[in-house]
Amino acid sequence: MMARVMRRTGWLAVVGCCTALAASCSLFRAQEPLDSTTGRHPTAPARLAQLDFGRDAVFAQCVPPACPTRTPKSLATEAPKQSIDPAASPAPAEPVAPTPVQPAPATTAPSSRTVIVQFALGSAKLSRAARSQLNAAMDDLLQVRRITIIGRTDSTGPLAFNQDLALARALAVRDHLRRTHPALAATLTLRARGACCFIAPNDTLAGRAQNRRVEVVFQMNEEHQP
Repeated sequence: MMARVMRRTGWLAVVGCCTALAASCSLFRAQEPLDSTTGRHPTAPARLAQLDFGRDAVFAQCVPPACPTRTPKSLATEAPKQSIDPAASPAPAEPVAPTPVQPAPATTAPSSRTVIVQFALGSAKLSRAARSQLNAAMDDLLQVRRITIIGRTDSTGPLAFNQDLALARALAVRDHLRRTHPALAATLTLRARGACCFIAPNDTLAGRAQNRRVEVVFQMNEEHQP
């Protein structure tokens, strides 16, 4: 008799506990408003949601509250957009001054000119070609300050002979200039170089022919430079 009573009491205790547990759960459930037309709780529409992130991200349809919720960590912060005032006009560009063009440097006329006349082997006589060359040069260079006449030879023969021959060639050019332009007599200066200053090798006929010469250097006045 006692066992039956204890069994019935245990069942009553279990039923009471279940009833109390169900009542406590209903207290924490959010009460959703009923739809006035159907009398049922409204169902949220399905939407597309991202179920993962990174390379494993997938998208699927879900119905709230089963959809994943957004958190501040998963939302990207957007940079504030700068508002543009349509009435504001762009600032005018500052004018840039043009780069001044540097004038090209003026070319200075040469202050001197050299004319070279050739002589035959062992001779101090001016050839016809040499006289014509000197006359053509003087037609263009009448306004001169000084004329330097330098006689030269090749290396053939004794040194003293070559020195005298160089002087004789310079005198031949001076005498020709005095005859053709007597006013230039005061500007003439003579020099003889029979042992130096060769312009070509003396081991060939052509080189020795170039060394047998007289150099006439015209120094022009500054106001009459060509």
